[in-house]
Amino acid sequence: MKTTSSFLLVLALPFTAVAQAPADTATTYRHQLGLTASPVLDGFFKNNRSLPLGLIYKRQLTSNKALRMRLVGQYSRRDTANYAQVKDGTGTWEWQLNAYAGYEWQRSISSRFQWFYGLELGGGVGRRNQREVVAWSNANGPYEYDSRYTSKRWQVEARPFAGLQFFITPRWSVLAETAAPLTYRRLNDQLLNTGMQTLPDGSYVPGYGTAFYKNTHTTFAWRPVQLIGTSFDF
Repeated sequence: MKTTSSFLLVLALPFTAVAQAPADTATTYRHQLGLTASPVLDGFFKNNRSLPLGLIYKRQLTSNKALRMRLVGQYSRRDTANYAQVKDGTGTWEWQLNAYAGYEWQRSISSRFQWFYGLELGGGVGRRNQREVVAWSNANGPYEYDSRYTSKRWQVEARPFAGLQFFITPRWSVLAETAAPLTYRRLNDQLLNTGMQTLPDGSYVPGYGTAFYKNTHTTFAWRPVQLIGTSFDF
């Protein structure tokens, strides 16, 4: 009888272990996908009408290391026909697209908070179109003026960053990052002006002017809030 009881106890041990196993509260998920926005602190309500928005993906390598990729884009349009001489067609249109890849280290602060840091490398392209169409009169008669400005740019960037992440649930979190990017940017600008002067005798005098600019510069700046976002682990 004693032998039979011992045998049953041995069989029951694996099931007992499963029943008593603690809940897995430190699961490391392999993937993380999120949405980000990059607010501007200077003139917050004026300059954040069209935020750079992005996607962020992280591939967890270990419990505290991850590869990450980001895609960030922005498009804005602004009409500036705010005084009588300005005609329809005046305004500014701008877009940009940037991509980054990097490496991230993560450190837990508590069960819900962790901080992280790392480095990203990336680059992108952008374009800005600005047009001003004006009609007024001078001493010689009516005059129409059309100015078009186009700026094309491309850039490469090295971006050290650090951030704080708060887990609302084990899978859903919000985050904020600060960064100090080193950016090399090249600009290719073109300005085209055309005009038409109407003389008192009814004849016309056309005007034309164009200019091209090329410029490169390197900047290094600290951005206290580079981005904010939310992500989901799976």
